[in-house]
Amino acid sequence: MLKLIFGILIFLVSTYLGFAYGETFRKRQNQLKEILKALTILENEIVYGTTPLPEALGNLSCKVSEPLNKFISAISDRLTKGDVESVYEGAIEEFEVLRNEFYLCDDDKKIIGDFFKSLGESGVYGQEKIFFLAIEGIKMNLNDADDNAKKNIKLYRYLGICLGTMIIIFLI
Repeated sequence: MLKLIFGILIFLVSTYLGFAYGETFRKRQNQLKEILKALTILENEIVYGTTPLPEALGNLSCKVSEPLNKFISAISDRLTKGDVESVYEGAIEEFEVLRNEFYLCDDDKKIIGDFFKSLGESGVYGQEKIFFLAIEGIKMNLNDADDNAKKNIKLYRYLGICLGTMIIIFLI
């Protein structure tokens, strides 16, 4: 009886771990979609609405979901208070605080970092080009994330189930 309960527990835990790890790929995909949405909204606010950057970031934080809204809101607050000298500095510091809530790869972080380095440093036409580059980079990474999610979600789910089953067989 104890062996059966222990076997079921091992199976359930390994299955859960497979499903949980597989979901990280979907979370990255969803966060990239949210970043793409945020970039589009921010571009409209800054380039076409000529809204000041701290105010535009504050408006944007109400239109996106977590953890991106906390990140953007914190940057906006720091810019408004004058705690940081540049947008990039505020973005790096706030990203370090919220690091565990993001599921982005190094390439995603590089695109976002490059975007924040040049945000607010040029005129309207320069900003338009910066937004274009960032949006195109995120779109390419989103396509990659879609492909990875399709492959890896199923893979890790099945791997968790198979690993649990294999451990049970070895214990019997």
